[in-house]
Amino acid sequence: MMFLRRLLPLLVFIFCFQLSAVAETWDEPWQKEILQKADFFVLVKALTEEDTPVAEVEILKSFGESNLSGKIDINGFYMLDLTSSSGHGLHLPFEKDNLYYLFLKKNEKGGYSLPTPTSGYAKVEDGNVSATYRHSYHQALLPQEIYEQTFTEIWSFFKTGKYNESAVVNFINANLSKAPAGFGENEIATFFLQHAALETAYLLNRKVELSTLKKFVETDNFHSTVSALRLLGNNNSKEVATYLLQFISQKDKDNFTKVIAIKALWATGDTEHQQKLLSMKGKLSEKSEGFGGNIMDPRVGTHFPSPRQAVEELSKQ
Repeated sequence: MMFLRRLLPLLVFIFCFQLSAVAETWDEPWQKEILQKADFFVLVKALTEEDTPVAEVEILKSFGESNLSGKIDINGFYMLDLTSSSGHGLHLPFEKDNLYYLFLKKNEKGGYSLPTPTSGYAKVEDGNVSATYRHSYHQALLPQEIYEQTFTEIWSFFKTGKYNESAVVNFINANLSKAPAGFGENEIATFFLQHAALETAYLLNRKVELSTLKKFVETDNFHSTVSALRLLGNNNSKEVATYLLQFISQKDKDNFTKVIAIKALWATGDTEHQQKLLSMKGKLSEKSEGFGGNIMDPRVGTHFPSPRQAVEELSKQ
């Protein structure tokens, strides 16, 4: 079953989950949080039938300094924040003989854990990967070589603070130099690549100029707008802070993108504009739009604040 924010056509952001898990709900973490907490990034082959509480996998490749090899058990979750539980239990998403990229952490049971039943893995199928750069609600379908190329460097950056710039900068620049793509049959592949480029730059903490990102912010493509706003948070210029504050002030912007812009403005570290944001807090909406999706989705407990609440939360950090 596929769930897409705002019913995007052509299965733009893809996610499958097990119906057997809907009795439990949780607050789904963002990919950045997963990268910060995971200890292992591996490519595996699933050896166990789907929908089980324990899954055996075979390590095909380890990334970074990890030396995981052989067969291991996946038997827990290291970022699971349940928001409701019926006692039904939780099951793993793997299908026998399929390939997956996993972000794992060793657990006290002697096995390894995923963040949640719906995050920390990317399925490989027909040479493509259902990839999460931002959040499991917002996935993109990419060639396996692009996924591995970008996440090898992202993983290195999160674990060592270093990465091979030449391996990703040309990819980022080539895709951001193009006009923002839509979801049409002739555009969708470019859109996925632009999504990966924007989010990779964000995760690598790269600064991209406002002149490059404005076209992505101002497109009618919701997902490109979100990615570009997030990336602007890596730029600490007054020009960017002013632009973000103006975006937040516009009445025609939806609450989801306003929250993303609020977080980006705060991330710039510009105290003058942070104070201006605090002074306008009372005028901001108290309504949270969240990720949308289906009420039966177990990620329905995911926290996403209203614009006013976002400012309150940031001011207390």
